[in-house]
Amino acid sequence: MQPGPIENRLVQSLEKVRSLFFVLLDPDSESAEGIIESGLRAAKHGADALLLGGSFVGNPNFMRIAQGIKKETQVPVILFPGGCSHVTPGPDAILFTTLISGRNPQYLIDEQVKGAVLVRGLKMEALPTAYLLIESGRTTAVEFISNTRPIPSDKPAIAAALMGQRWVYLEAGSGALNAVPTKMVQIVRASVQMKVIVGGGIRTPEQAQERAEAGAHAIVVGNHFEANQDEGLIKAFVQAVHGK
Repeated sequence: MQPGPIENRLVQSLEKVRSLFFVLLDPDSESAEGIIESGLRAAKHGADALLLGGSFVGNPNFMRIAQGIKKETQVPVILFPGGCSHVTPGPDAILFTTLISGRNPQYLIDEQVKGAVLVRGLKMEALPTAYLLIESGRTTAVEFISNTRPIPSDKPAIAAALMGQRWVYLEAGSGALNAVPTKMVQIVRASVQMKVIVGGGIRTPEQAQERAEAGAHAIVVGNHFEANQDEGLIKAFVQAVHGK
């Protein structure tokens, strides 16, 4: 499968900045209007893409949120599903993930088989992504839902590269005590030619900058902005990650 227009746009953006800055929006965090407003605020102040989704998605307005954000911004809206039931119309693309750090077949292939039909039917662009859960100091939502244990090594990333995946997501998890170590970012970046996404536990622009400098192609910050909606903070993250 060749890269589509959204993936090409992200790759081309990397020619202008050091790393990309993604904001993750949790559909269950607040009202539909509040989530849409948060997404538009992030887009206005420089986010390169908006990720929408999470391990738990119980909001019946999920589709309205996705469509509402897309209607109001030109920034790519990318679905980040916890399972096939989260696939919904509206986003430009989907992180089509496989949890290669675990051995639970449901998240290695079962959800992907069921979700592929929906993605194809919606004509949604898929970004083939290896998803690695990294030890973060506490049990996170993705660990609980997927029934997998986080890992301390880069070997699954090498396997994913050999299988043809183009993106690798190093995930400490929502609400993680510790972010993915910069050393691990460096090791994975040096090991594979894939685009490296790093998220979870990043609470300051300085932490984001450190991981961008370590080689991450994209930094993801999510629930940190739920508690702090300071527009200046978003700008500080964008500057720290972009290297400007």
